[in-house]
Formats: sequence, structure tokens, C-alpha cells
Amino acid sequence: MIDLILIIFFVFVFSYIFYKLGKYKKEVEWKDKLQKLRLDIADKQRAGIKGKVTEMFAPYLKDFPYKASECKFLGDPIDYVVFEGLDERDIKGIHFLDVKADSSELKKHQRQIRDIIEQKGNIGFKTFRFKTSSKH
Repeated sequence: MIDLILIIFFVFVFSYIFYKLGKYKKEVEWKDKLQKLRLDIADKQRAGIKGKVTEMFAPYLKDFPYKASECKFLGDPIDYVVFEGLDERDIKGIHFLDVKADSSELKKHQRQIRDIIEQKGNIGFKTFRFKTSSKH
């Protein structure tokens, strides 16, 4: 009887020890993952900020294909609308331009915009008029 009690006691003690060890191991893993996650988030935020700043100053970079004064920044979904010839008040072309670093790819909606423009699809010019006074 005492042997059975001792066996049960040791099984309980070892189970408790292994439970605590497993819990400690998971906690250490979680803390390590959390630290890596925080660093990854910070890196992505820095990259995003750097990208936005670069997009805004791209017209002033060497080899930029258009005059900065003819570029109108949108930011999203496309970075710029370029009115080629605007400085001379003789518009020769209108270009939608997105700034990308190195081998960065266009996002799906940016590709859709590009495709519509290249296909001369559903593009138009509209004027929205609003009333400045109301007559009662």
C-alpha cells in the first residue's frame, strides 16, 4: 500500500515539475518571439516612413524623368499625377506615376489602374459644379 502511495506521489510530483518546466519554456519562447516581433514591427514602420518620405521627395532625385513643379503628389493609390508641359502652360501629356524602390512591385489596385490607363478604358474628365448661393 505504501509503495502505491509513493508511486502516486512521485507521479504527481514529476507531473507537476514537467508541467512547470513546460510552462516556463513556453513563457521564455513567448518573450523571445515578442521581442523579435517588436523589432520586426519597428523595422517595418521605419521602412514605411522612409518609403513615404522618398515618395514625396522623388521628383528632386537625380534621374527623375519629370520636372518636380509639374508633379502633383497624391500618395494613394498612385503617388503622382504629372502634367507634362504645365510649366510652359502647354500640356503635352498626363502621366500617373508611382514611386518604387529597387524591385518593389505595384499593388493589385495599382496594377488595375495601370491596366485601365494603358487600355484607354474607363477614363474621363468630369467637372463637379456646386451652387454658391441658394434662392428660396
